[in-house]
Amino acid sequence: MAKALIMGVGNLLLSDEGFGVHVIREFERKYRVPPEVEVVDGGCVGFSLADYLREKDLVLLVDVIADEAPPGSYRVLSAQELESFPTVGLNSCHQTSLIEALKFAEFAGLRPERFKIFAAVPKKLSPGLELSPALQKTIPVALKWLEEELVSAGFRVEKGPCA
Repeated sequence: MAKALIMGVGNLLLSDEGFGVHVIREFERKYRVPPEVEVVDGGCVGFSLADYLREKDLVLLVDVIADEAPPGSYRVLSAQELESFPTVGLNSCHQTSLIEALKFAEFAGLRPERFKIFAAVPKKLSPGLELSPALQKTIPVALKWLEEELVSAGFRVEKGPCA
């Protein structure tokens, strides 16, 4: 049976940096998925990301990315595209560890072929617990993306809170 991981990463103490975690928490409030889909609030997961990838056929990650696009814009990237992003990479306290973890997972044979990252452009990364209005508006887009990716991979997704 296929297994999937959806994970939001980020630092909730730095405003928009916590976008991925906010998305995952909202996903858990609004959707039910089968036990084969692991839903994880990854926080500043860093290098331990590789442990979550074991025996997964599909991984969907949500985070922020440094980009010149307007705040609230987003990109969907493969792991390879993330690794080849300009040296700034993800603008967060876990940026290097995340990329290193992906490289380690690939080297160790743990990274699944189906791996995508929903990366939103933040407005502010200063201390604070709230998302900017631009990223608040991007949450429904990220939720819809997660739902569509899971369904297209053959996983059952229902409206309603996770069990």
